[in-house]
Amino acid sequence: MTRKQRQKSPSKVGVGTHPQRKPKNNYFSNLMKTEEGRALRKQWSSKKNSNIKRGRPNGVPDGYTNEQILPIRKKAKEEARKVVEIMAEQIEDDYSKEALTTAVEIMRVPQDSRSRIAAARLVLDFTKSKPVAKSEIAVAKAEEFLASLLDNEEEEQKDGQEITESKEETL
Repeated sequence: MTRKQRQKSPSKVGVGTHPQRKPKNNYFSNLMKTEEGRALRKQWSSKKNSNIKRGRPNGVPDGYTNEQILPIRKKAKEEARKVVEIMAEQIEDDYSKEALTTAVEIMRVPQDSRSRIAAARLVLDFTKSKPVAKSEIAVAKAEEFLASLLDNEEEEQKDGQEITESKEETL
C-alpha cells in the first residue's frame, strides 16, 4: 500500500520550476520584443559619441592630465634643444641632431622608466665612446706586471741564490 502524497500549498511568489526565483526583467531584452524598441536600439547603436572623451590621451603618463603634462613637455623640449646645441660639434648630420634632441626630451619628461633608460642609452651612444681602450690598458698593465715578476725571478737565479723547495733538510 502506497501512501497518498500530502497536498502542498500553492506558491505565493511565482509559477514555474523555481517559484522563489524572481522572473528576469532585462530592459534591453524587453525593448527588443517590439518593433519600436528595435528601431530605438538600432538608433542608439549607430549614433556616434563624438562629444564624449574617455580615459587619458595617448602618451600621457600615469598621474598626469593632458593639461598638466603639456607645459612639462614644452620645458623639456627647450632644454633638449639647448643641450644638443652644446653638443653640436660632435654630431655630423641633421637627422642625428633630431634623434638626439628627441632622446634628451624623453629623458626629461616623466614617463615609464623603460623608455627613459632606452633614451639615456641612446644619448650615451651618441656622446660617449665605449670604454674598450681602458680595458686594453688594464690588460697591458697586467701583462707587464707578470713579465716583471718573471724578470725578477730570472735575476734571482743569476745571482746564485736559487730558492729550492724541498722537504729534506740540508746537511
